[in-house]
Amino acid sequence: MRTALLTAAAALALAGGAAAPGPAGPHHETLRTITPPAGAALDAEVDPAADRLYVSSSDGGSHHLTVYDTATGAAVGDPVPLPAPATVLALGAGGTLHLGLSTRIAVFDPATRTLTDDRIPVTGSVTLLAADPGQGRLYVGNQAAKSVTVYDTATGAPVGDPVVLPFHPAGLAVDTTRHTGYATYVGGAVENGSVVYRNVLNAVDGATGRLTGSVSLGSTALGSMGVTVDPTTRTGYVANLAAGTVSVVDLAAESVTGTLPVPGNPKALAYDPGTATLYAAQTGSSSVAVVDPAKGEVTETIATGERPAALALDPEDHTVYTVAGGAVTQTTRRTPEPTPTPTGEPTPTPTGEPTGEPTGEPTGEPTGTASPTPTGTPEPTPTDTPTGTPTGTASPTTTATATTEPDPDDTGTGTAAPGPTTGTGTSTGTGTGSGSGGGSGTASGGASGDGGSLQATGSDPVATGSAGGSALASTGGRALTLTLAAGAFAALGGTAVAVARRRQRTEEGAAL
Repeated sequence: MRTALLTAAAALALAGGAAAPGPAGPHHETLRTITPPAGAALDAEVDPAADRLYVSSSDGGSHHLTVYDTATGAAVGDPVPLPAPATVLALGAGGTLHLGLSTRIAVFDPATRTLTDDRIPVTGSVTLLAADPGQGRLYVGNQAAKSVTVYDTATGAPVGDPVVLPFHPAGLAVDTTRHTGYATYVGGAVENGSVVYRNVLNAVDGATGRLTGSVSLGSTALGSMGVTVDPTTRTGYVANLAAGTVSVVDLAAESVTGTLPVPGNPKALAYDPGTATLYAAQTGSSSVAVVDPAKGEVTETIATGERPAALALDPEDHTVYTVAGGAVTQTTRRTPEPTPTPTGEPTPTPTGEPTGEPTGEPTGEPTGTASPTPTGTPEPTPTDTPTGTPTGTASPTTTATATTEPDPDDTGTGTAAPGPTTGTGTSTGTGTGSGSGGGSGTASGGASGDGGSLQATGSDPVATGSAGGSALASTGGRALTLTLAAGAFAALGGTAVAVARRRQRTEEGAAL
């Protein structure tokens, strides 16, 4: 078995080491800043189904509505002239756009690019709009009348009587799932000789236009302003401007359940239910705070123009549009980079050990014959004790030892049968041989009176063994155990000894 030593890097990778994960939490990227062709931006509304952004603008003398492609930010057609500044916008059923023009509500048809002025007359001043396209309702906050009125968008008629409040509405939103509007107000009154401020969230039923509930939000001056709703959990969020907080309201229980710290005088709010993310315009710091309500903290801050006053959200693309500094900032949420997952195991890098392995193994017994070809004149030294040293090199080197009985009539070819060996002497020489063991090579070695040895070099590794055992050893990078027939190696050793004996007899006869 081969034992591989892994480098430190490979060991770390196998132990589960991987690239560090990307930054946790959402990451927002500002795609572009959209500047109206004339005047400063007043409000913005987005149509996710049509990929359109509507921006109203005014320079004090002329007023326009410009349509943009949300994918490219390019204007679609020419700006549409307006008879008055559209300070608030709301998207209704079928992609129609409602525009608050001070004392009236106009409707823009994007299919025909026509504007219908005075679609809904209003007594007072239009300061807030919120639409429920599914129910065909439009909620209108009237500052002069200090009221909230629900209108049927199909007929333009009011639904019930206006809901009159102690103070003018400061924020307006709709739960389009339960068809309920929510309006905030903040105001002060003298009680027992002291001025006391009240911040209240009111619920208005879209089917009847009636007030159905109220939630007290504290007594901070310049308190509750913007409002937004999470329809999934029936949670309301109300921005407290001067306190630098956002109140969390259980709309079903009509109670405040928590407070989120949001510095920078938060005012306008928007909630993305798909990502459970709350956006708060920070009027005091020219930015939008990204709030994680579950963590109860601001996780990111988006830079915008000065004094962000309005937000529009595309929940399908998770993109928020901020009206600030006379322009509109388009910011999208990017999905965090996933943690890299290894796709396969790293290749171990052996260290301190040869990387090569023998590519061939003996597949059978040696059956070939060897004909020695002397390359030099041997210098025999007859003696009772072998004094010669086998010469030659081999890589890998193999040695076989066997006892054989040489055949007096042997001519140097054939396979010698194993048997007892007698006589003494030393012989060296080189020769070439071939066989069925898997390759050919050049052999050099010597035979002694007590046995024989054979060293061979060639293209294939040659095994070593003994006549009395079956162990095979290789000088390569690993140890391999293989059982071989003893007779095969005895025959190989006998051939070498027979060659040595013939040469010795020849030399002795010449000496005589």
